[in-house]
Amino acid sequence: MEKKPIARSEFARDFALRAAMISMGFVFLMGGWRRFINVPAKHDITSPASLASKLVEAAPGSPLEPVIHWVLNHPMIAEWSIYMMSTAEVLVGLGLIFGLFTRVAATGSALLNMALMLIFGWMGYECLDEWTMAALGLAISVSVMIYGTGLYSLDSLLKRDDFARYFGRSLNIGLTVFSAIFTVGFYSYFFGISELQKRTSDKVYHISALKVPGKPDQARLYVDAGPSPAAAYVTSVVFTKADGTKVVETPEQIQVAKSHFEPWAHNSGSIVDGVLKMRLGAMVDIRLPDGAEAAVINMIDNKPSMVRFE
Repeated sequence: MEKKPIARSEFARDFALRAAMISMGFVFLMGGWRRFINVPAKHDITSPASLASKLVEAAPGSPLEPVIHWVLNHPMIAEWSIYMMSTAEVLVGLGLIFGLFTRVAATGSALLNMALMLIFGWMGYECLDEWTMAALGLAISVSVMIYGTGLYSLDSLLKRDDFARYFGRSLNIGLTVFSAIFTVGFYSYFFGISELQKRTSDKVYHISALKVPGKPDQARLYVDAGPSPAAAYVTSVVFTKADGTKVVETPEQIQVAKSHFEPWAHNSGSIVDGVLKMRLGAMVDIRLPDGAEAAVINMIDNKPSMVRFE
């Protein structure tokens, strides 16, 4: 009499797990499928449609910003990374859907979801959609890592459960605690808890100024906040010299030495309808007037950004 509730419980648990695995696997499989089959230009590192363009936009709000910029500055590594991510998504997706190498696939799924949370997590617009999807994916992945293959899987059919011996009580508790701390911690980092306020604005553009190594007569303008669908449009730059005099340069007068991350920055630093276009995440090197120490960068429908050249 007591076996029926236990059997029913195992049946329900395994089927619930199977539903979660298939759903998570489908999400990853379709992510890789889109790039390999539907939109192969996302793998073309020479195309503006390359997935590298998303990395350009994501970098300003990510805690991995220096790493992303390093990857973007090495196109071969960027191309390799995109192919590897797409391949991992396909393999992880198939593994979860069919329950094959289940714990390995779940570990890959957890790592992919963590990467999405860290890189793209801040970029939810109307809601916290990107971060929320990845956080739920991490929870599902950890659950599958802990539970294992379940009855309704190819692994169960083949009577295998790779690495099951490593998932003892201590590791399972550690994974659960880690996933909770990671999720809550980065929610707080990106958005706050007691007061909801994004660390990086996706409403208002902001431009900062960085040094150009070895070129004191230049400055690197960096769009480090703002929405990704459009661009910051600079109408003028008002430079202030050491003696207090001001120099106003229109977009046509601004001397652009280099636009970084092209073609993924979508021609940032170019003149469009009389204004200087700069996409989110773009870096544009400009030449400074002699003696310029600071500047006010005026933009359309946006408050000016004040920068110093030090």
